[in-house]
Amino acid sequence: MEEGIGKRDIVEISDSDRRLNRMETSEAVGFVMLHGAGLGAWIWQDTVSRMEHPVLAIDLPGRGKHANTLTKELTFQQYVEAVLAEVDSFNPRKLILVCHSISGLIGLEIASLRKDRIVGFIAVGAAIPSGNGSFLSCIPGMQRAFLSVMLAVAGTKPPASAIRSGLCSDLDDHLAARVVERFVPESRKIYTEKLTRRGTPHNALYVLLKQDRQFQPSLQKRMAENLQASETAELDSGHLPMLSKPEELAQICKQYAESIGGGVQRA
Repeated sequence: MEEGIGKRDIVEISDSDRRLNRMETSEAVGFVMLHGAGLGAWIWQDTVSRMEHPVLAIDLPGRGKHANTLTKELTFQQYVEAVLAEVDSFNPRKLILVCHSISGLIGLEIASLRKDRIVGFIAVGAAIPSGNGSFLSCIPGMQRAFLSVMLAVAGTKPPASAIRSGLCSDLDDHLAARVVERFVPESRKIYTEKLTRRGTPHNALYVLLKQDRQFQPSLQKRMAENLQASETAELDSGHLPMLSKPEELAQICKQYAESIGGGVQRA
């Protein structure tokens, strides 16, 4: 783990500074960061602080400025609409989506709805179904059946021990405690409802997480195929590389932007 990461508090991303670290102009290529289930925009802070492009880290409903939104009965499309409203308020005309975990599905919908603006797609250990499937359709048969039962019986917030061993497998105790403390239950429908549309950018990148205990590497490889990713990158991390490997993840984002002609213009 990078020295010092996890041994300090993650700086909170407020409503006024979610557009982070560089002047936001219509000419710049911007990044839009979408977090996974139960998490929040705060997880991107250490990665974003190392980036030079304009960045918008979005909170899904139920956290951040949307903390008063009850997630229990939200549909998948309501999640998409909430994200789309924030994307539409972000000034850069050209955008690269960075989608983590379950937000891979949300990103596919956004890429379809805003084809004129989305010029790149980075899937970070992201759920990518075949066709217009659901999140559950990404999971192998027996695991899918078990998860379906657990969602129906226990809801969408796992026990703290499961969050620590799965999501936080390579984080120190301080960061793991933050993830557990701030975990937000999602609607069951974000797991079960299918895509209504999907955009698959021709230049998509899949970032495979080699130590991920949530999505095994073999499953991630299958989801990279579902994405029809033009290339893959690997990180020796668990499910949350934006916390455990922020420097490396930021570098992947920078190199990807440069590869599609979206590097930072310098005087």
